[in-house]
Amino acid sequence: MGFGRSACWSLVLLCACSPALDWRRVRPAGLDIEAMFPCRPATLSREIVVAERRVEMTMHACSAGGSTYAVGALAVDDVRDVGVALTALRDAAARNVGASVGESRAIEIPGMTPHRQATRITLSGRRPDGTAVIEHLAVFARGSRAYQAMVIGDRPDDEAVSTFLTALKLGS
Repeated sequence: MGFGRSACWSLVLLCACSPALDWRRVRPAGLDIEAMFPCRPATLSREIVVAERRVEMTMHACSAGGSTYAVGALAVDDVRDVGVALTALRDAAARNVGASVGESRAIEIPGMTPHRQATRITLSGRRPDGTAVIEHLAVFARGSRAYQAMVIGDRPDDEAVSTFLTALKLGS
């Protein structure tokens, strides 16, 4: 009986300590980026308007630990439109949570093309139902491709956000 009780408690403790985040390296097909996701991402593509042209944006996203983690990319025809695309991605993210774009800081992702609009910001906003939400957002580029990486949730874990954003790598 002692063994059974001990085994039961061990199982309870093991389950209680199991991580909510199961980190894995992912190289989303066609995006030329490597990311660490805390869960298995799903893929979604849709058309958006950037620089007055319709472009396809592909997102890879999953939810774990109360937050959603996502990496997306789009390609513009002219490399001169990358700055417009980065600004459009940043502004759309802010609009989606009803936040104004505040202070941003430069971001460097291994393999990225240096760009003035490459930035990382934290947005505090609201969901459509009025509940508070925080979004950690990074926009950056490589050549004529603009990228967006984000973690969004009630209170995203700072360590998880850091792991997600600092693990991003562009190119092979």
